[in-house]
Amino acid sequence: MGRFLEDLVHQAMELTMEEDDQRALKAKFHKLKQEVIDDVRVIFPHGQITPPTLGIRGIKVKLPPKDPNGLNGPDIPGPSAPGIPEVISIFNAYVQNELPTYLIYVPDKRLVGRNEVKRMFRKEVTLITEEAIHSRLVELRESCPTAEREDAIKDLVKDIVKYAVLSHRWLDSGEPTFYDILKSFEPYGYEKLVKFCEKASEFGCRLAWSDTCCINKDSSTELEEAIRSMFKWYRDAHVCIAYLSDTTSIDDLHQDVWFTRGWTLQELLAPWRMKFYGKNWQPLTSDVDDKENLELMAALSRATRIPLDDLRHFQPGTTNVHEKMMWASTRTTTRIEDVAYSLIGIFDVSMMVAYGEGKRAFHRLMEAIIQKCDEWQIFAWAGPSSPDSAAFPDSPRCYRPLNPVDSNDVLLPSTVWRGDQNIVMTKRGLQIQVLLVDLSQQEVTVYEKIGTTDVRTDAYSSYTAGVVDYWCYDVSGEGILQPEQEHLCVLLHPDPRSPYAGWRKVTTANLVTIRTKSKLRRTLSTVWLLSSTPLAPKLAPLSRDLIPTAHISELTEDSSDEDEVFLDAPESYDP
Repeated sequence: MGRFLEDLVHQAMELTMEEDDQRALKAKFHKLKQEVIDDVRVIFPHGQITPPTLGIRGIKVKLPPKDPNGLNGPDIPGPSAPGIPEVISIFNAYVQNELPTYLIYVPDKRLVGRNEVKRMFRKEVTLITEEAIHSRLVELRESCPTAEREDAIKDLVKDIVKYAVLSHRWLDSGEPTFYDILKSFEPYGYEKLVKFCEKASEFGCRLAWSDTCCINKDSSTELEEAIRSMFKWYRDAHVCIAYLSDTTSIDDLHQDVWFTRGWTLQELLAPWRMKFYGKNWQPLTSDVDDKENLELMAALSRATRIPLDDLRHFQPGTTNVHEKMMWASTRTTTRIEDVAYSLIGIFDVSMMVAYGEGKRAFHRLMEAIIQKCDEWQIFAWAGPSSPDSAAFPDSPRCYRPLNPVDSNDVLLPSTVWRGDQNIVMTKRGLQIQVLLVDLSQQEVTVYEKIGTTDVRTDAYSSYTAGVVDYWCYDVSGEGILQPEQEHLCVLLHPDPRSPYAGWRKVTTANLVTIRTKSKLRRTLSTVWLLSSTPLAPKLAPLSRDLIPTAHISELTEDSSDEDEVFLDAPESYDP
């Protein structure tokens, strides 16, 4: 604000007020002045000068950038300081590429950006010596013989620029936002942030990150970077501080709402070190790292159905997709799209963030997963399918449990495999090889898997089963169903209106499995899963004469020809 108005106010105060009253009012005036300046920065982020007109001094606005990242301006180095050039280079690269975009500077609860972090910690980084690098390299090679000098330097840098992350359930009444902290405003929920900073300081962290106020949600670019990088930010954090506000002890931990939220799944799996606090910020254990406390980890495993090894040493990726989807199946998110976005890091896939796309986000997630996944268990779901493809479920809630023995292929020799190992997305839909079985021939017994119970049923005798977990012992193009073994299948029925004599996938409420009394050997068929149709109990039984024999023929063992079945997109269906 220009000096004209300020001088006028000060003169008026000196003439009319006592000295103590002047000091109090000047303090209030200074605070108001600072708030006006902050507002002007928001309106004129790059500064603007209004020249004097008509002899009036006016308001001169010339503001240096003050946002946490210097308004994304250049990193202006201070005076040159001694230091190892390689160390400075690794430090700059680490801060710019691996740290969160914004962090809270714990001592004064203000937001700082990457450029300010560089300026704050550069002097300490220059103190790293060759002796320290050598010593750290020796330590790293004790656990990782392939560690290099660069790894040792980066490890030393992370010790200096370490930060804590918060895992919590958002309050319905609101949380501090990015602009609240930027303007030093203390809204409802600010006390939780203060407590978090206190705990972060106890772990020696001068920086902290919270998803409520460290993401500029007005910037689509910064929001997308945060969502796609969040798993890595939690993994790289010095400690994750988990606040379970409904919990009083390990005994009632499983009842906390924290376990029902979608984003907290990756916040539980990603960090290497965690510290859990219950109601009123009381620690649930006396350990520094609760991931080393077996009692607490066992309670977390019971509450989440996640194995202990995954809780402590989780590795992201597209293996065990069915199991990971089961972990997510009981969780909810406020935004529909976050059902998918909260799983990006867990599956280690890349996809664009586009709020407003609704359930299509989960369809795109499944497309990204299927490109790197060859597990037949990915089809162990029932219920509504994605509006975009019958191959994919509507959400993780569609996934159902499998028998551990039948779902575990880890011990199979390399010459034996189950299911299609080359599932691929094509323009015609999801291409997969299945073993077709005509259920009207009564050569198999059909079961519905209700929970963990197998219930025998004859309701599907008019359909064809596409078995996805058949056995393969060679590359002849044939699959085998072993006697009295459970085999997972998708239900299909022919579409007489299709010019391709194609098939449609039938939607079922539960998983459908089949068992044979004797070994069944059959040539595999290629199907393309497109759209699905609801289960239609009123549909008249289909004669085998209506089913093209080219698609369900029982071929001799020396035949190696593959059948092709096209699942045509259905028209509107009214049972």
